[in-house]
Amino acid sequence: MPAQEAAGFPEVCLFSHEPLDRASDARAEPSWIAAHFDDPSTLVLPLWRGDPLVRGERLAFLGVAALAGFPADARRIFLGLMKGAACFAVDASFAPTPEAAPFADLGAYLPLREAAGVLPPDDLAVAGEARWLLDWHRRHLHCAVCGAPTQMMDGGAKRRCAACATEHFPRSDPVAIVLATHQDACLLGRGPHFPPGFLSALAGFVEACETPEACAIRELREEAGVVIDNVRYQFSQPWPFPSSLMMGFIADAKDRALVLDRKEIEEARWVDRETVRALIAGEKREDLRLPPRFTIARRLIERWAQD
Repeated sequence: MPAQEAAGFPEVCLFSHEPLDRASDARAEPSWIAAHFDDPSTLVLPLWRGDPLVRGERLAFLGVAALAGFPADARRIFLGLMKGAACFAVDASFAPTPEAAPFADLGAYLPLREAAGVLPPDDLAVAGEARWLLDWHRRHLHCAVCGAPTQMMDGGAKRRCAACATEHFPRSDPVAIVLATHQDACLLGRGPHFPPGFLSALAGFVEACETPEACAIRELREEAGVVIDNVRYQFSQPWPFPSSLMMGFIADAKDRALVLDRKEIEEARWVDRETVRALIAGEKREDLRLPPRFTIARRLIERWAQD
C-alpha cells in the first residue's frame, strides 16, 4: 500500500506538505549557498526533465560528492533545509534518455505522476518543488521587460536581469477546481484529452482581476451551462505540471441541465452519491473512473461523498 494511503484519508493534499525550511533569509547570501557544496551533510536530488530519481519507494537523495558526476553547468537549485541539511535539486536533463542520466543505475527516474502513487507525502512535496523550480528556470532565461539574459539568484529563488536589474520570481498559476452538487449527486466531466470514462471535477484558470470563487462560477457556466452558488472553499494543492496552484471548492447547482462546450468538455454527467461511494470503495467500472488519490479532484469527491 502506498505510504500516503496507509493512514487512511489524508489530512492535506499531496504536494502540499512542507518538509523543508526554505531558509529565505540565508539563501540570499551567495557564500552561504556555496558553503553547502563543501558540506558532507548536503543532499542532492537529481531530476531528468522534471522526473525524480527514485529508489524503491523513496527519493534517491545523493551526497554532495555526486555533483562531480554532472556537468559544471548543470543547474543546481536550493530547495531548503531538511533537518538542518541543505537539499539541492540538480538537473540531469542534458542526458538523451533517463537511462543515460547520471546515477540511473541506483534506481529509476520515475515520472512524477507515477511517483505520486509510491512516494511518501514529504518526499513527493520535495520532488514537486524541485520539478516546479527547474521548469521555471528553463522557461525564464530572458527578461520579460527588456529581453536580456537573466541570472539565477538566491540559490534559485529568483532571477535577475543583467541589463535592467528587473527581478523575476517563480510564478504560480491559480486554478479554481469545483465540484458542483445538486441534491444527492455531483457533476463529473472530462476534457477531450482524457480517455472515455475518466471523469473529474471541472476546473479553469483564474483570469485577471478575478477571484477564485468568481472563476468557479464562470467556468461551470461556460463549460457545462451549470449555474452554481454557495461556492465553498475546501483546500488547495500545488500542482507542478508545470506551475499551478489548485484551489478546491464545492458548490450548489441550480439544476441538472447541461449545455457542454465541446471544445472544453467531451463528456459530463451527474453521478449519485452511492455510486461514488462504491467507486471509492474499489468497485470497478469501465464507463466511470475517478481521478487518482493524489489529485485535489479526488479529495473533493471523497469529502463530498463522505458528507
